[in-house]
Amino acid sequence: MNCRTICSSAAVLALFAGTVACVSHPENRVLAQQSAGVKEAIYKCDTPGIQLEGTLTLRMFYGPPGFGETPAKDAREKVYLLKLGKPATMTPIDDPKAKTCWDAFPHVSEVQLFIPPESKIEANGLLGKAVLATGTIRESDAPSEHTKVTLDVKALQSK
Repeated sequence: MNCRTICSSAAVLALFAGTVACVSHPENRVLAQQSAGVKEAIYKCDTPGIQLEGTLTLRMFYGPPGFGETPAKDAREKVYLLKLGKPATMTPIDDPKAKTCWDAFPHVSEVQLFIPPESKIEANGLLGKAVLATGTIRESDAPSEHTKVTLDVKALQSK
């Protein structure tokens, strides 16, 4: 084996390892899916005015102190969820200073909604119905956030 063969083999191995690392990153998987013809809506986190369609539901989750570890003692939190009609991908914005979304989330099928208190009576009337929710997507980072991404709702209307 000569130096040229060894160098070529090392270059191929390095290129392959770099490709595996590159494709395994969530944002790159999204790009690979797009180029493969997968039609999934893509939304950028921290972008106001995002519109998501789906069915509005209400679900109970256990809260503090044990978040389900001690059901008899744990608070019960009622949470509005939007079950999306079609899965979507959420990606970070291209701003290194952004603090609410660091990863890409492919194939999101439900999003927790944070609805302003003054809109909750109207939201209760829309439970089980198809709705259009408008707001800003964020990555979940608190114990009271039960889905990968959440939507701070500015408007909610029947579809």
